[in-house]
Amino acid sequence: MRWRLFGSMLLLTAILMSALASGLFLCGRFSSTKKETAQTLALQMEVFERDMTSYWEKSAVLSIHLSQTITELLEDYLAKQNIPFSHLTDSPVHIAGLQNHVIGSLCQSLRQSDCSGAFVLFNATVNSHIEHSELSRSGLYLQKSGNEIADDRLLLYRGLADAGKNYGITPHRKWRLEFQSDLFPNYEELLSHAAPPLETAYRITDLFTLPGTSEQAVLMTIPLIGKDGTIYGLCGFEISQSYFKTFHTQPTNLSRMVCLLTTGTNGILDAEVGLSCGVSNGYYFAPNGNLSVKNLGGGLTLFSGASNSYIGVLKEVFLSYRNQTLVAAVLIPKEDYDNAIIKSIMQTALLVLLLLFVTLVCCFYFSRRFISPILKSLAKIKSENRDGEISCIMEIDDLFAFLDEQDRAHERALAALTQEKQEAQNEKERLQDAFDRAQEKYESAQAQISRLAYDRKQEVDPADYQQFLRGIDTLTPTERKIFSYYLSGKSVKDILAIAAIKESTLRYHNKNIYSKLGVNSLKQLLRYAALMQQDENSRNP
Repeated sequence: MRWRLFGSMLLLTAILMSALASGLFLCGRFSSTKKETAQTLALQMEVFERDMTSYWEKSAVLSIHLSQTITELLEDYLAKQNIPFSHLTDSPVHIAGLQNHVIGSLCQSLRQSDCSGAFVLFNATVNSHIEHSELSRSGLYLQKSGNEIADDRLLLYRGLADAGKNYGITPHRKWRLEFQSDLFPNYEELLSHAAPPLETAYRITDLFTLPGTSEQAVLMTIPLIGKDGTIYGLCGFEISQSYFKTFHTQPTNLSRMVCLLTTGTNGILDAEVGLSCGVSNGYYFAPNGNLSVKNLGGGLTLFSGASNSYIGVLKEVFLSYRNQTLVAAVLIPKEDYDNAIIKSIMQTALLVLLLLFVTLVCCFYFSRRFISPILKSLAKIKSENRDGEISCIMEIDDLFAFLDEQDRAHERALAALTQEKQEAQNEKERLQDAFDRAQEKYESAQAQISRLAYDRKQEVDPADYQQFLRGIDTLTPTERKIFSYYLSGKSVKDILAIAAIKESTLRYHNKNIYSKLGVNSLKQLLRYAALMQQDENSRNP
């Protein structure tokens, strides 16, 4: 009997372990590493995308302000000198005067930005008679001397050295007087598409190597457009690879994470033309060359390169107008992911082995602990005279006594439950009567509310109300979101915190919303919205 019990317990254990393994598999325990990795990388992608969107939007605003400032200073200089813009070409005196006139504002804009450089490029040259002068452009190009935020020293990469000297700016070791437009990325394309308004005119160039250096950078460019529509040139900010990876290090628990902002099409990600950054408390291997993209399912993607492979997530981001789409990717080395999978499998296998060992020990112990006394008691019952004694096992006698007491307790409980049922039935009837009376009062109140709502609606100008309804379809996505915040009862302070915008921006959106909906105040807007919801409720009861 002992060994039969041992075998039964062992079989039961095997069945339970099989059920446990099936449950773990169906619940995704064996793929928990993949799921956790996908969740972690997705969270990091949200952080990186929010960081990129905020950073490039801020840079765009600064670029627009820089363009307006430089244009004003340029036209002011031309007006004081009483010359047209075309007279700057072949006029070293006027070009020097113009550079001295604008360099102070360019320095200030660069120091206020989170960028590695700032530039202004005019459609003019000092000497149009030399060879390849058609590619030469006058202007200023300033760079921060280091990647430390507290370091405000500047270098003059392009422009008149005397202009920089007046502001304590040292010439760059690869300094040149003028720009070469053929080395400026997308120069002709940027000028050909230059058109107001400035809010839609800024562009982000491809990653390129700064002439004469090994440093790679992208440029946030925006045209200089005069009051009469004249295109004076370009200006903007530089974001170098070294500055980007220093300024945009990501907080994370992953030791070797890589964040990449680049271009990609047809399943290929070009890491050579992208900006990358790593973690704030570790290091990373920057991808190089083309990475082939393969979907692994579960929210993860495999990025295979010539030398390294990565596991990560990617997402398209829109950082400027005219469908200029970039791809953001958050990656970890595939080696780290494989190690995590192996570690998870080993932990699961160790857990199963430990559970099996404990089960075997328990089976053996309980078969000896409980079967032996029962066998001895049964043998004693068979061999001894049981007159006056039911059993020699106290637990069995106690069990029968307990069952008798339970039967009596159940009878008492049944009687009590019967009485409670009757009382509950009476209470139910009383509550039903109260409910019927409350229902009648509710229906009466609803009818009264409908009459009051109808009377209130008669006070509203139908034409204004219809304009309000039509205006809702004309709201932009951002305006629609702010409109929904007001409908949900959010205050101005709440909206500023939720949308992460400035008060001036919210006033700007409010003005547009009021104009499109034909209302004069938030109170009127909420009143029309309440009527609209009342109409919807009446149509969809």
